[in-house]
Amino acid sequence: MTTAIEPATTPVWEGIYEPAEAARYLRATENADAIYPMRSTKLVRWIRRGFAAPELAQVAGRELLIDFDDLISMRVIAALRAAGASWNEIRGTERWLREATGVRHPFATETLWAGRGQVFAEWESRLVSGSRHGQIALDIVREFLLPIHGLTFGGESRKAISWEPYAGVILKPSVQFGAPCVQGTRIPTRSLAGMVAAGDSMEWVAGAYGVSPKAVQAACDWEFRLQSQ
Repeated sequence: MTTAIEPATTPVWEGIYEPAEAARYLRATENADAIYPMRSTKLVRWIRRGFAAPELAQVAGRELLIDFDDLISMRVIAALRAAGASWNEIRGTERWLREATGVRHPFATETLWAGRGQVFAEWESRLVSGSRHGQIALDIVREFLLPIHGLTFGGESRKAISWEPYAGVILKPSVQFGAPCVQGTRIPTRSLAGMVAAGDSMEWVAGAYGVSPKAVQAACDWEFRLQSQ
């Protein structure tokens, strides 16, 4: 964990999402049933509770948009809820992390673990309980905790810079406006899946885009999951 101040806003060319769109991504996430059942109404309630950027709590529903950091925060909260963390533990952890790090989206900057009725993070290379105001925990506790996976952190603030909701599919706010893309490329999954749906073979689409058939299959699987939500 590092202490850093985040920029007040996200550049408009980076990831911006409607609540319904964000909820679909969360529902389509691999092992979503083990994470948390998510609907746009529930996501909006979390935003109203202040778990996204605080200024969004009073924004009218039709005007409500969230950025990539908010999306990641919602994903982390869903995983924490699935791990059995209570709202008091989540709220206490978020409050302590905001005060300790000075960042607006602590759930999008820190690697977390859940278990034993607490939410844990790292502070100065030590495992601490965020839900107990930074109380130091024994390292041996790690083997009994559930890590929140699927994020890649980078930069001085250690902000989440990408999210892999499904194997071979990645969201990066700086790539294709944060839309789901084939991992390692700038190719939106909807482009590949759309061509296959139109009748092109996976092998032909793979050759046309210079990716593997496995990558095309992952794009199709992801888009099918989205449409099934």
